[in-house]
Amino acid sequence: MVSATGLGSGIDIEGLVTGLVNAERVPAEQRLLQREAKVTTLVSAFGTAKGSLSDLQTSIADLKNLSTYSKITATSSASSKVAVSATSSAQAASYQVGVTNLAETQSFASTAYASTATFGTGTLTLTLGTPTYDGTTPDTYNTFTADTAKTAVNVAITSSNNTLSGLRDAINTADAGVSASLIKDGTDFRLLLTTDATGVANSVQITSSNITADVGGVDVANLSSFDFDLATTTSDGLQQTQAAENAVFSINGLAGLTSASNTVTDAVTGVTLTLKETTTTDANITVSANQGAITSAIDKFVAGYNGYIDIFNQLTDYDSTANTRGALQGDFSARSIMSNVRNAVANTVPGLDGSYRSLADIGITTDATGQLSVDTTKLNAALAADPDAVTAMFADTTYNGTAVTGVAARLDTILTDYLASDGIIDSRTDSLSESLSRINDDREVVARRLDLLEARYRAQFNAMDSLLSNISATGDFLTQQLKNLPGAYDGSKR
Repeated sequence: MVSATGLGSGIDIEGLVTGLVNAERVPAEQRLLQREAKVTTLVSAFGTAKGSLSDLQTSIADLKNLSTYSKITATSSASSKVAVSATSSAQAASYQVGVTNLAETQSFASTAYASTATFGTGTLTLTLGTPTYDGTTPDTYNTFTADTAKTAVNVAITSSNNTLSGLRDAINTADAGVSASLIKDGTDFRLLLTTDATGVANSVQITSSNITADVGGVDVANLSSFDFDLATTTSDGLQQTQAAENAVFSINGLAGLTSASNTVTDAVTGVTLTLKETTTTDANITVSANQGAITSAIDKFVAGYNGYIDIFNQLTDYDSTANTRGALQGDFSARSIMSNVRNAVANTVPGLDGSYRSLADIGITTDATGQLSVDTTKLNAALAADPDAVTAMFADTTYNGTAVTGVAARLDTILTDYLASDGIIDSRTDSLSESLSRINDDREVVARRLDLLEARYRAQFNAMDSLLSNISATGDFLTQQLKNLPGAYDGSKR
């Protein structure tokens, strides 16, 4: 582009061009910046609004879930003796539990042997089942009924494992429901066997077979020294040090209840009793609805709702003191959202009748700023008087045979629509993003228009400068010619 210098006229053409172009540029750019700032503020405001609605939806997750209202709590007056837990299938009730006997595992001990002792080879067969005893001291089996649901396990004893440690390892590896260990007795050792599970039906019968002599030496003892079966007497085989026993307990005076385990899961539906010690005084067991889970979910919702109200009030209110307005003041979308959310919370719940039909009826009220508060006394009274109504107040359920959509369930549906990718907030945000794109397009249009304007100004001023230069040169020429005429006065004094 040709520079306008003003050499012909002496005028600051460059300054004139710059000033005239800036006079066009500044207001145009200011208008674009103001539009851009307004749109950017709206985009940010809708982003903040969406975040607060998302937080509100998170706060009602537990409240709309039916499992929150079916949670059960269970307590024991003597948890060191009888511990208790409960699932949602348990019914609210009280029980008195006494423990006469704890379930025990069965234990055996062998004769004491030197650690280097070797034994006859063959097979030890371990069978789980239920015995009766002959009543001698120490007891031996009178009968034994194998548990057909559990396969007998054969443990091979060869010259490679026919020592005390070899027998221990072979039995443990066999996974037969019996654990083996070595106990030092003076300078010798005993093989100790213990069943893995408690209860009479988890007793074990041990029988040896296919017995042969130890390879390369004299047997210290025959493999049958580790038997405990119908043929075992008090003078041979293993010695039983602890018979397997069932737990014996009572519930509400019903005595003689038994369990193979000290963890009793089938005596009371949904209730697990863990028997730890025998009792002289019954433990009081209380099973009740877990109101703490419900009130905690309500408190979480109230906090989430109040956080949402704080943010939307800031976005939509006018501060007369500071003379400032929220970014979304007067915005139809924001007003629509607040109205629908407020109605979902404040209106009565269709399908509910009686004393509890709205949040206010159970102690959850709204103040002048739109925030919620909870009257815990009134809420607890409602939970005690009609827990089903409180459940229906929030969740999707039935009440007195009528399908009810509670506040939390209804609010969740509304929020899901607002937060959807094609919802009102994202639609507004997309529209505002398009406005920002148009502003950038307008900025490019203004830049092109100003370039053309600057070029036109430069051309016009250059033309003017050239014309003035020609006029000046013509004037100088005419002046010189006039001076050269005879008798012409040149302006000098005589």
